[in-house]
Amino acid sequence: MVPFTPRRVLCLVCLSLPLLARASKSASKQSNAPAEDNAIVCATDNSSDCYPRVFVPTKDFAIIREGQDIPPGLHVRLNIYTGLKEARLNIPIEGEESAELEGVPTEQAVIVVESPEEDTPEQLSEEEAIQKALRDHKSKQPPAYEAAGKIMPPPPSGEDVGTFEKAKLTVAMEGRAFDSALDDLAELSHDIYYGVEISKNGPILEKLVCLFLGSGSEKFHAKDNKRDQKAAAILASSIQNNPTALEEIAGLGNIVFSPSCGSELPAPKNNNIISILKSRLGREKDPATLKSKVAAISGLMKNSQVRDYLLESNVMELLLAIFLKKGEEWDVTRARVAQAVMDNFLEEDAGASLGVWPKGQSEHSKFCEKKSQILDDACWEHHVTNFLNKAPETVWAKDFLKSLNMQRSKLEDPAEHKEL
Repeated sequence: MVPFTPRRVLCLVCLSLPLLARASKSASKQSNAPAEDNAIVCATDNSSDCYPRVFVPTKDFAIIREGQDIPPGLHVRLNIYTGLKEARLNIPIEGEESAELEGVPTEQAVIVVESPEEDTPEQLSEEEAIQKALRDHKSKQPPAYEAAGKIMPPPPSGEDVGTFEKAKLTVAMEGRAFDSALDDLAELSHDIYYGVEISKNGPILEKLVCLFLGSGSEKFHAKDNKRDQKAAAILASSIQNNPTALEEIAGLGNIVFSPSCGSELPAPKNNNIISILKSRLGREKDPATLKSKVAAISGLMKNSQVRDYLLESNVMELLLAIFLKKGEEWDVTRARVAQAVMDNFLEEDAGASLGVWPKGQSEHSKFCEKKSQILDDACWEHHVTNFLNKAPETVWAKDFLKSLNMQRSKLEDPAEHKEL
């Protein structure tokens, strides 16, 4: 008999190529004996289940029973669902591959696949063979998904590659095309690959962070041509939905979070990006620029290590101070602040880490109206409520207040709840 092993193949046919077996001389001699041709064998597990020793083929596939000899020249296959061998006459049937193999030499008509560790059908019970066939047929689980995906470099001959390399060099060297280079980086930073390339390039990143903070150079001031807004947009785009880029930034440490940007920046007591932005907040006159900076801060907080550092640096005070800027023109920036807080701390569906902030109860109006306490974490609800009193139809503010109250309620003890 020709040994076969179960393989993972779709449908019933695993090895459907015709098997043109050649009988050995000894087998030929035995087959000439009439007694052998008419011999009957019985199943080992049931003595009443008997059948011919020599398999009798027909045009339809039939199971080859235990102990049966297979005449030469049959079409033999393995049923992967039952683990049993089947055979029929080797005649061409329209639509089957065997009809296309006519004329193939016998030596090439059988494909042998080595699988020494697997049990053969003879060694398996019918139930075990079925389970094995189904197990082999079942698709394997895919590997765990990595949010960043595989960062594939663009084609070396691509036009964007040349544009990107030229823009990097121009920004680093403060070339004459500095502003157009920032525009090019802003356009390309939306791509995952270029976002990573920007984020891991220390000199470029430091230049962008300083512009973002409002510090340029003698040649290129940060506020001219909205360079600070462009830098903020590049930073925000580079890390948006790009965990790999965010990890690169987190690994650069002081280049990003405690930069040395020259004399154009004030020197607050705690020289970090939050204290610098807060010290310059009164000089911010453009809502769109400040909105871009809030977007960059929100993106940075998607990394837990960066988020914890920014919380320790009083980022929530900065965001509340931005929320409290006076004038309707700042409503677009206020909305972006609310979105940043919800995305990072209040709305789990948006990827927020619940329970990180806020940590305490909300406070009453008298507490929050004191100048020394106006930016306290406990006063967010008070200030959002005041805004809604002036603009009661503002949907985003209603949603923001609802999320704040819901998250705060999980922290409060009803017995100690303070009335607002």
